[in-house]
Amino acid sequence: MIIEAFTLSILIGFIRKGRLHNLGQAPLRYFYVFIIPFAILAGMMLTSLAGKNTAWQPYVRAANIVQYATILAAVALNLHMRELWSAAVGTFLNLLVIAANGGVMPMSARALRVAGLHQMLDPERTSRFIRHAIMTPDTRLKPLADIIPVPGFALIAQVASIGDLLISVAVFVFVQRYMLAPAADVKGKTTGE
Repeated sequence: MIIEAFTLSILIGFIRKGRLHNLGQAPLRYFYVFIIPFAILAGMMLTSLAGKNTAWQPYVRAANIVQYATILAAVALNLHMRELWSAAVGTFLNLLVIAANGGVMPMSARALRVAGLHQMLDPERTSRFIRHAIMTPDTRLKPLADIIPVPGFALIAQVASIGDLLISVAVFVFVQRYMLAPAADVKGKTTGE
């Protein structure tokens, strides 16, 4: 959902005569901290491709918590940009529900059905999940889990959490703000003038 928000915002930015180049001028601090979660995600994805070796599962789930904690730290270092407050809250909510459920994001079976993702409920498929799990009666913090169905009108049918929605709004507004900002304004904010 976050990727869709970014893509849509870029397209709308172009329609509104915004400049993609301006995004590179946004005053992000400690940019390298944002790279760490992607490196962790890449490691988790490679682990999932290795097959059904459940010995890795505890490490992958711990890495999932670390990934969200690192994203939260990166966002917290950039709260001078007002859009990132929404991203910080959304990331915190996602981190909370993932940590409370042992490193996985619970998904509502009902939301998956509404989104048209019946195949995700197949036991053979669910046994291969490494970062997600189907919600059970024991799931903690259910309202913060992936309970919002996003059917086929998005680029990809999926289920989302309240945290995902908040992050998506932040991404959309961030892209709009900086794509449409006059180049001089963006440069001034970057240099601290």
